[in-house]
Formats: sequence, C-alpha cells, structure tokens
Amino acid sequence: MRRAVDLSRLLSSDAISQTRLADHSGVILDVDSLQVFSLNDTGMCLVEALREGVDDHDGLVKRLMSQFDVDEVTAAGDVDTFVEELALYLVDRRI
Repeated sequence: MRRAVDLSRLLSSDAISQTRLADHSGVILDVDSLQVFSLNDTGMCLVEALREGVDDHDGLVKRLMSQFDVDEVTAAGDVDTFVEELALYLVDRRI
C-alpha cells in the first residue's frame, strides 16, 4: 500500500500539523499550502496510526476494528477510501 507509506512519512514531517479535538475528530494543517482538512473520529484514528508508523493496510484495518465496533470488510473499505482521499490532497499535489 504505497500511498499509506507516503502518507505515513508526510504526516510525520514538519510540513503537516494535526490536532485532535474534544469530540475525537480532528484537523490537519498543511503548513506549505495553509490548507486545513477536517477529519471525523475515524479519520483521526487513521491519521494517528499513520503518524505512529502503521503504514500497511492490515495494520490500519486492525486499528479501526480495535477502536470502533466495525467488521473487517467495512474497516477495509474505510481504510481504502480514506487513504486514497487523503493522498489526493496531501501527496498527489506535491508530486
């Protein structure tokens, strides 16, 4: 899952700032473009996992399953969608 690896590196860099909000959602600030991305609690969980170095599909799916009452198929779909959408905003436009 190449995009997850790219996201993990980018989210761990100084170019991206993240903040978890009181309701467990969060925001990401792209320091270079000054764009702000809002995340629901699922997205924030995945961002935190990526920042911690969980950059493989199975690891991200397991993280969602451990944090939320969700089956593996649903978690896998959520991971796929999230990684693609976040990569579109944070990785693809940098290339």
